[in-house]
Amino acid sequence: MLLTSDNVHILIAGGGYAGIQTALGLEQLLKKNHTKIQLIDRNMYHTLLPSLPEILSKRGFSIIYYEDIIQGKKIDFVQADITDIDLDKKLVLTTNPSYRLGYDFLVLSLGSRPFLPNIPGLREHSFQFNSIENANKIAERLSSKDMIDPIENTNIVIGGGGATGVEVAGEIAALIKKRNQLNNNIQVMLVSPDLLYGFPTRTKNWVRAYLKALNVELLLGDEYYIIEVKSDLVRLRNGRTIRTTMLIWAGGVTALPLPQQIGLKTGYNGRVVVNKFLQAEGQKNVFVLGDAALILNNKGYPAPTTAYFAEQHGKIAAQNIYSMIKEQGRTMKEYKVESPWLDSFAISIGSDLAVSRIRGLDLYGYSASKVKKLIKMKYLKDIKK
Repeated sequence: MLLTSDNVHILIAGGGYAGIQTALGLEQLLKKNHTKIQLIDRNMYHTLLPSLPEILSKRGFSIIYYEDIIQGKKIDFVQADITDIDLDKKLVLTTNPSYRLGYDFLVLSLGSRPFLPNIPGLREHSFQFNSIENANKIAERLSSKDMIDPIENTNIVIGGGGATGVEVAGEIAALIKKRNQLNNNIQVMLVSPDLLYGFPTRTKNWVRAYLKALNVELLLGDEYYIIEVKSDLVRLRNGRTIRTTMLIWAGGVTALPLPQQIGLKTGYNGRVVVNKFLQAEGQKNVFVLGDAALILNNKGYPAPTTAYFAEQHGKIAAQNIYSMIKEQGRTMKEYKVESPWLDSFAISIGSDLAVSRIRGLDLYGYSASKVKKLIKMKYLKDIKK
């Protein structure tokens, strides 16, 4: 059948930052046509991942329901888990037998899962931090009696010194400082080979200062790599053993296995190799975005897995799919990651402090915290237009 803009079916798998931007962008570009835009996700809600640490101290909110985002728009939502994809038949299979979804264009924005290195006991004895469910479990643990009113010394260890680890450590330390003005029995410890790898030196220095001001103990360097985890302790490479009440793992993410299982070419960390237009290699009708896509900057380093980059992927993918439908691809746009690869970020350290870089402007402290809150408000306003 000859495709026209009135009979094209676009299926967007995953409602994260990239998927939402693709769906909303295409809905605007194809508003006057009868193109079918379908969004599928396992959850009923879109998670605001940069706000996830706020759950730990029970401030703010971190989800928005898809029905509130797509209300009044020509986007169909399907709640289901994807189990398989047949690229030859252009068919997506789900856990719901009622949903066997065909497509003409497929957008894979499935997100990622925590990277769990082969450390004995890590999987069994750590809290992972990558979803609203995990964040709520940690918040409940932090609210438990032995945390609020500890009888003896308590160590809360965060494994991983990236942006997530820093935000988790800062949020918990600020919460504990507020709860325990007269009690110093709880120690928050950030353990990692490095702190904010790839970020500007000045940013790292400010983060160190803020975390230390919140009494976070920083154990940084290769000798502090965690080599074993038990229910009540972690063992480090240098032989030190730390008694723990709680270990939170924030050691990065890796791609989900589905893209590789269905035959797409993958590279670093299982991420899908894509061309300059964000199409999977050898599959011009399949776009791969966000954490699942392997995109290299001009120095050959993979782009980081952040909401900022995922949003940009979604906007470019929407324009390129529109171009393929309406203009035979003549106006497709390239996606480029410039170096340095972190030119926009905002990292919270508790409710009042942050570091940020927006369009070359660096801010620290209260002003940066305000910026991050404004970014969230602007994003919510944009996706609910």
